[in-house]
Amino acid sequence: MRRRLRGEQGQALPMVALAMVALIAFAGLVIDIGRVWVAQKQLQGAVDSAALVAGQDLPNSSTAYTQAVNYSGLSGDNNQLTGYQVSAASPNVTFECLSHAPNYTAGTGSGLPTCPTDSASKNCQPTGASAPQPTGITTCNAVNVKQTATVTTTFLGLFRHSFTITASSTAAARGGVPHPLNVEVILDTTQSMTDSCSSSVTGISSNPQKLDCAKAGMRALLQALWPCNSTLTTCGAATTNTGGQLGGNVSAPVDEVGLEVFPAISGNPPSPAATTTDREIDCTNYPSSKPAFKVTYPTYTPYTFSATKANGGIPTSDEYSGYEAVGLSSDYRPSVSNTTLNATTSNLVEAVNWGQCPGATYPGGNYYGLKDIGGQGSYLAGAITEAQYLLTQAPARQGVTNAIIVLSDGELNQPSTFTDNNPCQSAINAATQAKAAGTVIYSIAYNSSGNCEDTSKTISALSAMQQIASNSETFFNQPSAGSLTSAFQQVGEDLTDSRLIPDCTQAPPAC
Repeated sequence: MRRRLRGEQGQALPMVALAMVALIAFAGLVIDIGRVWVAQKQLQGAVDSAALVAGQDLPNSSTAYTQAVNYSGLSGDNNQLTGYQVSAASPNVTFECLSHAPNYTAGTGSGLPTCPTDSASKNCQPTGASAPQPTGITTCNAVNVKQTATVTTTFLGLFRHSFTITASSTAAARGGVPHPLNVEVILDTTQSMTDSCSSSVTGISSNPQKLDCAKAGMRALLQALWPCNSTLTTCGAATTNTGGQLGGNVSAPVDEVGLEVFPAISGNPPSPAATTTDREIDCTNYPSSKPAFKVTYPTYTPYTFSATKANGGIPTSDEYSGYEAVGLSSDYRPSVSNTTLNATTSNLVEAVNWGQCPGATYPGGNYYGLKDIGGQGSYLAGAITEAQYLLTQAPARQGVTNAIIVLSDGELNQPSTFTDNNPCQSAINAATQAKAAGTVIYSIAYNSSGNCEDTSKTISALSAMQQIASNSETFFNQPSAGSLTSAFQQVGEDLTDSRLIPDCTQAPPAC
């Protein structure tokens, strides 16, 4: 008995078998749980992308819904999940009205929120209820995407057949974080802009002109954009633009805005002397400490569209400088949080402002800024070409988006100093070459009821303005001679990004 107890003979197989079971269990835990972790990360990235893309397309709910599905983690979609035995279900897309997203206003009466105007909540589900695939325009200001996926186990199959994972992401509509922007605004200042504007204009007590409404719209745009980073309490002092351009820039600009006009004008003469043919950028009778800035018509250079030009059709030298009123500037506001425009220190604001010039009379009060005095004719092609040239010459900034905003009635004609029998087609061609260079073009048709003076007579003013725009979403139509503020505000929001925001599980204003 003692000999047997002291013996070392025997088999280790039972112990190895038991150890192998433990090792396989641990391997299964590492491998299968690791697959679940990777799938969870992929799913969260997919719904983040889906929500951001959908938020970028709001308020068009049908397009936003389609994009959210297209960018989900479902098989065949742009962010389909990868990995062995991983499958995603269809995403749940919900449009919401959230107090921490853009354009939220607390409701009245029944307490329903407004996003921005739907107090009856007919097109939005403020409590977060799921909706069927929507159509048309929604008043919601956010979109939530939820999606689940199943990860089938391999080593842990004896213990658990599968894991179900869930991810959720909410994105605000545009109106949040902006790109760095270079924006050239082209204002129609032809004689037709002296017609009456049917809307009221702050600062002008009676009889505003269409150009007054246009300038009020551009002021709204300047209040929507970011002169510098939002973390700065002040953007700091601005440095005057070089090269004879009016305007100035702060040291770290975000959105720079320039101003073009047509008919063409000359650039920056030093003398304050005025004649009846001068176009006024500043006051008529300004104190001597700040002489009036006058610009006169230049020797006009004909615009000829040619796709064979160097640089994709964009001039390599400044051939059309007469269209520029103010160069790209970021001195229009003191900070992002302060929406008061720098009315007396920014040339850009001065060009679209009024009411601060002593002795300069205008219906309803003192007047200054751009005036519509007619002249060279409604030749838009040269202004678009000049705007694109200036964008290509702007100092390089990382991640910048170039944009042109055209405001006109579209009733274009040839200038008096040279012949172009197809001014609308030339403007469309100029816009085409700018778009080919990557510039986004917004077109605002203002009271566009007439026709172009093209030889073919087949292009209406409204059609020309539509073709100038990059796409249907960057085209705005104001059929009456009324306010343009809303159109410019929408452009300002469109130029900004959708952004991810915290999910809200309660109705506003709880979150």
